[in-house]
Amino acid sequence: MKDIKEEQVSKIARFLLAGGKMLGVHCGKCGSPLFEREGKIVCPICGELEVGGEVRTRGSERVMEVLERKLAELAEELERESDREKIVEILEKMKGLLETLERISR
Repeated sequence: MKDIKEEQVSKIARFLLAGGKMLGVHCGKCGSPLFEREGKIVCPICGELEVGGEVRTRGSERVMEVLERKLAELAEELERESDREKIVEILEKMKGLLETLERISR
């Protein structure tokens, strides 16, 4: 069985072989060097993505996808709705989702 260091070196080597460019900055979570690949900055060890200067985990990316999907569902519901009170309710929900998305993307 490979030890942890060997596995980490192996992951880093795979990033290099796949055309990844090792950067002069390190992951704030695990300390591994970050790599740029296909326009994204990624940690090969813990899988975190750096977006807009801050590291974002795949989990938060998933949350954003879910929120965007819910926003689209509400937009469809809004389009079909004619009751003014329900329209206001839908708009309030959409506002909450948009505010949450904005906070996550900072």
